Amino acid sequence: MGRIAGRDLIGRNVVSDRGTVIGRLTDISIETVAGKVMMLIVKPGKDVDPKYFRLNERGEILIPFTAVKAVKDVLIINEGGIPRA
Repeated sequence: MGRIAGRDLIGRNVVSDRGTVIGRLTDISIETVAGKVMMLIVKPGKDVDPKYFRLNERGEILIPFTAVKAVKDVLIINEGGIPRA
């Protein structure tokens, strides 16, 4: 994957590799020493029940960056790599 500024990702839709729109990227969590992206923070879409996902205190879905398959106009996530509640 090439380099993309985090601010350019905010607001993009997050979609599973099965075509489910999970929601919209609101923030990213970065490990500051190495500068690696650790987590995507996603506002759940209207068709997604967030209770099935690991959430932060604001009810946003937490998705490990290792689940990212592709970054295009949307972020494509390996659905099997999303931790469940």
